[in-house]
Amino acid sequence: MISADDLHAYVDGALPQGRRFAVALYLAAHPREAAAGEAFRAQIAGIKALFDPVLDEPLPPRLRRGLPGAPARHTPRSRWVIAASIAAALVVAGGALVAKSQFAVVSGTAIHIPAAVRSEPPAERRLPVLPPPAGAPRRPRNADI
Repeated sequence: MISADDLHAYVDGALPQGRRFAVALYLAAHPREAAAGEAFRAQIAGIKALFDPVLDEPLPPRLRRGLPGAPARHTPRSRWVIAASIAAALVVAGGALVAKSQFAVVSGTAIHIPAAVRSEPPAERRLPVLPPPAGAPRRPRNADI
């Protein structure tokens, strides 16, 4: 048994000598696979007949521009795009530097809270603490929360 890859490689002439001989013997014994190989050959010949004339056509000028050795053309629009890209990169970099310096200033600042504000609020401003409802489970006083 040969694989479809072996059959295609045989038709294309891409098999090594030893494997090519083994596939040829197999095809001699199996006419159905040999017919499939001949159909592939006919298909390849038809494609070559259709598209080989295209290979002889000259390359269009718009495609020649990107080839190595072709003169590079910088249009005014492409220069404008390059300049705008550089300006945008500079704006982003400057914004990042400003943000970093502002962050460093804020994070390095100590906040001082006067002692009067840190102490407990006066009794009239404290919320009342209500006893737990009847039947609620009791927590030990020293329980870690």
